[in-house]
Amino acid sequence: MWRWIFFISRPFGVALGLFILLNLALGLKEPRLSANRMWFYIPLEEPWLSAFASLLALNLLSPHSWRSSRRFRLLQLGVLAGFMALTLAHVIGFYHWVEKNQIRSYAAFPFSLVILAILAMEFVRILGGGCLPVRLPRPARRFFGSMLVAAACFVMIVAHIYTFGLTDYSPAARAEAAVVLGAKVYPDGRLSNALEDRMKTGIQVFRDRKLKYLILSGGIDPNGLSEPREMKKYALKRGVPAQAILLDEQGNNTYLSARNCRKIAGERGFRELIVVSQYFHNARVKLIFERSGIPCYTMPAEPSERLVRDNFWLFREAVAYPYYLVFYQ
Repeated sequence: MWRWIFFISRPFGVALGLFILLNLALGLKEPRLSANRMWFYIPLEEPWLSAFASLLALNLLSPHSWRSSRRFRLLQLGVLAGFMALTLAHVIGFYHWVEKNQIRSYAAFPFSLVILAILAMEFVRILGGGCLPVRLPRPARRFFGSMLVAAACFVMIVAHIYTFGLTDYSPAARAEAAVVLGAKVYPDGRLSNALEDRMKTGIQVFRDRKLKYLILSGGIDPNGLSEPREMKKYALKRGVPAQAILLDEQGNNTYLSARNCRKIAGERGFRELIVVSQYFHNARVKLIFERSGIPCYTMPAEPSERLVRDNFWLFREAVAYPYYLVFYQ
């Protein structure tokens, strides 16, 4: 049993420790860059939140040789128990917010529950000794260990994208406007299935929340059509007043949409925005918009059975997210 717990928990523990230290480095460079708040919350500002979390990182990354000391193992177990309690509080808070309709979730669990499971496995592993006999040469051991940690990082990113993206945070927003991000438009002016799903959801939240504005952000499609203008035609046909529609025709990607929407928000006095996109896109949307300086509450577009290649886009976002985390600043 210990062998299986070791192989399952150790790569995830190392991956979590590296993630925490990466965000500590980002937070020390500029507090808004850290993303540690995605998995646990205590009332500390950055970089102090990441500095506190680094206690857990050092625990997770400590060498096996240090665990020969009974006193050190007890210290490790105490640190893990403390962070397990904090993470459990975040999990309980998530379900409390769902029950109070402060958020809506199409996922069965939050990302913090994944972190809680990792910490629990690490706790059990250390409690039981947690060290396997060495059977491979050091180069091979390092290679396979690195591959397992890389796989664990990928699984954790996918879990975050999935759980965050399928959660609708719009009920908690005090926004006056919703943003619908553009996607492909066909040469005859028809919206792609993904874009139509976004528009349906954006129009619905505009009506339900009685918002003042609907911001349509996109670029010029390769066929020469303006995505926002075609989106506007779609909205007008469904009863959205023309004076309530704001266009951003320079939003050729998520980064440019975030920058342009920040400018619109500044000109109009919007403090928060609701942003609508497909679930697999929303984690990166949140990261980019808030780093651009405008708080946003993401809302997954109503899922459509017409969409294809969801797994491909989920994989693509799992590759793109860490790149944006490190390099988009």
